[in-house]
Amino acid sequence: MNLGEHTLSALRVQLRAVDCQTCGRPFLRWQRPALAVYTDGEYADASLHHVGCHRPGWHEGWIEPVLDRQHLSWRAGTFVLPARLMLGLSSDDIPFFLVNPAFEAALLHHRDGRGWQVWTVQFFKELGLDLRGSTALSSAGPTPTLAASIEDHRISVTVRSGEAHHHWPNIPIFPETARLVRARGSIVVGVTTRLDVCQRLSHPEIAAGATSGSMAVGVAALAPKGKGRRRRKH
Repeated sequence: MNLGEHTLSALRVQLRAVDCQTCGRPFLRWQRPALAVYTDGEYADASLHHVGCHRPGWHEGWIEPVLDRQHLSWRAGTFVLPARLMLGLSSDDIPFFLVNPAFEAALLHHRDGRGWQVWTVQFFKELGLDLRGSTALSSAGPTPTLAASIEDHRISVTVRSGEAHHHWPNIPIFPETARLVRARGSIVVGVTTRLDVCQRLSHPEIAAGATSGSMAVGVAALAPKGKGRRRRKH
């Protein structure tokens, strides 16, 4: 598999063996996943599977069921970043929605002279978010491709650009965080593949990730009350 050690190391950081992307059943703790890479021109898709479900290695072309993503795991959470951690970017506490959109899969991009690179977070830059988190953290203006809604102590965030559509629904939000979102009329959204949102994260960790260039960051305007649609709880 001609990915290069740098890209393989990046995949080891991003990919987490939660559910097999072929059958959808979870990996057992002792199971070693099979890495399959499907290529189509300058883009490729890397995903994890049970060894008995899918042949590992390099495959030409996009082939179902790998790319339908019905088994892909994602996690999200909400936080409030204190103003004292913003290094002057904001004088107010900032409500933050952090999402890891892909535990078992990664988008790759082949760049001339640099070979294959993990491109999952950069893809969200193409959808209108910014890798310079300081821009979103210091800007009151919303990102046109992002939207948020709050219903019954749960928040949902959507990013939509052209045919690309990602929806992360029904994430619990503390009342004080929801009040801050409503007062601002928006929430900062960070997309990361390096942080496990299921683990306890410190405020400095999140703030550092948002300003390091490893996270795609934007501002989701809050939909007026009653505009958000109820969905099945995550």
